[in-house]
Amino acid sequence: MAKLELWPHQREAVDAVLRALELPSGVRLPARGLRTQVVMATGSGKSLVAARSAQELRAGRVLVLVP
Repeated sequence: MAKLELWPHQREAVDAVLRALELPSGVRLPARGLRTQVVMATGSGKSLVAARSAQELRAGRVLVLVP
């Protein structure tokens, strides 16, 4: 299955998520895990950003909250 090409603003958001969830070497994972928040306008591709971020992080579990 081919990956969808991200728009530049979506790639920037995915890269920001990856940076936010990056642990420096030697640092232990917090007991409550790592968390971040993505705030984007309606229709800008938040779901795609979340899915691609999880894919690139090889995340086993992801929680997405929406209003």
